[in-house]
Amino acid sequence: MTGKLIAIFFAAIVLVAGGGMYYLQVYHYYRTVDQAPATLAVQGADGAVIDLPVADYQGIYSVSSPLANRACFTTDPALAATAAPYPAPTPLIPPRWFDCFDVAALTDDIAAGRATAWLVQKNIAPKIDAVLAVYPDGRAYEWRQTNEDAEEKRTID
Repeated sequence: MTGKLIAIFFAAIVLVAGGGMYYLQVYHYYRTVDQAPATLAVQGADGAVIDLPVADYQGIYSVSSPLANRACFTTDPALAATAAPYPAPTPLIPPRWFDCFDVAALTDDIAAGRATAWLVQKNIAPKIDAVLAVYPDGRAYEWRQTNEDAEEKRTID
């Protein structure tokens, strides 16, 4: 009987710890952006900064990781097309409750050419780029992802 009580006790600890970790990762560390920006500064193809107009902004950020920022908004697609193209866009999955950011659809649309990825800022945090995808109708999605500097470089002597 004592062995069963100990097993139940440890199972309860595991369940509480697991639930706590889930809550922290999905809810606690994320914040919604309260003040929507009027413009988004994007790096132009010539290196100059382009101020894209922003409307209908929804954004989140994480207090624990610079990779966790996501945003959905509308902008001027013609002006976005003057930005620097981003070579390997890989949208990252947001928390389930941030439902304006559909990673699967966005990834498919970028691969099919229905949306185009642009560089917002190189090394916005060390080894992390801010990336923007814009549709021809003006829908835009911003995220952060690791860049080529984050790849571990190894040489064999």
